[in-house]
Amino acid sequence: MNGEVYRFGVERTLKRFVGEPELWCGVLRDPVSGVRFLPSTHSPRLYFVGGPYYFSSDSTHDRFLEDPSRYEVKRAL
Repeated sequence: MNGEVYRFGVERTLKRFVGEPELWCGVLRDPVSGVRFLPSTHSPRLYFVGGPYYFSSDSTHDRFLEDPSRYEVKRAL
């Protein structure tokens, strides 16, 4: 989520996280504005290469859609 890495000890915990990640992730950074926020089930979101992205507002969600490659989080392997 938003470039954050999460690790799970058991499959059951991973499944719970995937089902409702906003309940388990904690504070995230909006990939467009950089604002840190606590996502909720009502937060704007989308799935992009590499995983889900959550946004602090509809306006940053829309800016991301205009040029996703500018804002996507890229991690070195």
